[in-house]
Amino acid sequence: MTGHKMIVVRTASKIFSDRSVLDLVRIPKGELGFVISDGKTVKTATQFVRNGERYVPLRIDPTILRSLRLPSKIAAYDSTRKLFNNISDLISQVTSARKDVVELLTFFVFSTWLSDSLPSAPFLWIVSPPMTSTGPLEQMLTLLCRRALVVSERSLPKFHSLAVDLQPTLVTKVFEPTRRHLNLLRTLTRRGTLTAVGGKFVEASSAIVVFAPEPLRDQASAGFPLELELFPTADYIPRLSASKAEQIAAEYQPQLLQHRLLTLPRVKAPAFDLSQFTIPMQDLAHNLGACIVDDNELQARLVVLLKPADREVRVGYASLLTAIVLEVLLARCHTATGKYFAVTDVCKDVNTVLRARGDVTELSPEKVGWNLRALGIRTEFILRGRKGLVLSDDVRKKVHDLALAYGVRTLRELPEKPECPLCANLSLPWKIQASATATIHGNAGNQ
Repeated sequence: MTGHKMIVVRTASKIFSDRSVLDLVRIPKGELGFVISDGKTVKTATQFVRNGERYVPLRIDPTILRSLRLPSKIAAYDSTRKLFNNISDLISQVTSARKDVVELLTFFVFSTWLSDSLPSAPFLWIVSPPMTSTGPLEQMLTLLCRRALVVSERSLPKFHSLAVDLQPTLVTKVFEPTRRHLNLLRTLTRRGTLTAVGGKFVEASSAIVVFAPEPLRDQASAGFPLELELFPTADYIPRLSASKAEQIAAEYQPQLLQHRLLTLPRVKAPAFDLSQFTIPMQDLAHNLGACIVDDNELQARLVVLLKPADREVRVGYASLLTAIVLEVLLARCHTATGKYFAVTDVCKDVNTVLRARGDVTELSPEKVGWNLRALGIRTEFILRGRKGLVLSDDVRKKVHDLALAYGVRTLRELPEKPECPLCANLSLPWKIQASATATIHGNAGNQ
């Protein structure tokens, strides 16, 4: 009787349904092997057999393999907080960045080790003007992030196709981002996006670190990465020596691998309220917060750390044409001038607001009509055969909900007890955020 032929599966990591984990390591003599964890015990082996399948290490291009840092073991650490603080101290040594920037860089490092369990792959955009030294920070991130590889801007698309199964953290510099380049970066961080490689389709997500001389002009075009700014300094900060770099990698990569193995079964949404952020920042806060599962106080620091970026997103939303259209509709909801509102009247009001804010753009009723349609607000024929809105109770509520989502300016000017019942029922995120910030600062002061 002939036995079944065992299926060979080449992989760089695997999370099984029972939450057992395989992860790639370098075993003695530099060969590739696996660390294997079932949640109770951990062992190292060159292969793993399970349910008729034999898992063996992924074949990696020799040139990539020489540049790839992999832990050779796991190592215990005192606590997540202590590991976090130690890594923050290391990053502080190679950058003059503020403490809040250093902490966000540290959260990002942790997130790369859990990238395959997050809704989207971590994406970091570091703004580094020409007079800023980036070499030491780039070196430190390659020592600490999971499977970090430095690639050139031009070779990024082709390189990714070679290393897609590895799911590395790609570190690159972008000097003049084109629309095509930003589309690629956005695609690389999206979960479930398939890429054709070698005659087969594979999921293409990877964590990404970009060093760029300027901020993104349109964050949405790149998928709203975590954007941090470095500032010039007169102090000379050298790159680490090869021996010191190896020492840091050898000490911290095993600890971060242990953190990965312990945390993977418990990755979940953060304990803090994500609804206080805009939708793009909710995704970012989720990614960074989900990697800290046993220290709610450390996790909650993100609320304050991400507040400036969230405010910038809100300002961007509030200045969009769509937000101004909603501002006009919201004002009409608060007047007693009738139930019907012609599109031509909406257009006149929008143009008035634009002129008051120094914008000479003159919109047509057709352009405003398309904006209304994009918002899901349908027009009808009203009095005298004109196209317009019927401000029913449902439409009024929809306008209020959309105004909140777009951070319409006039919502920020509401009194503590607005007369409009729909406004009163809105959970204004900036008020929640201010309350959360005060609570966190109060707790910190009591320690």
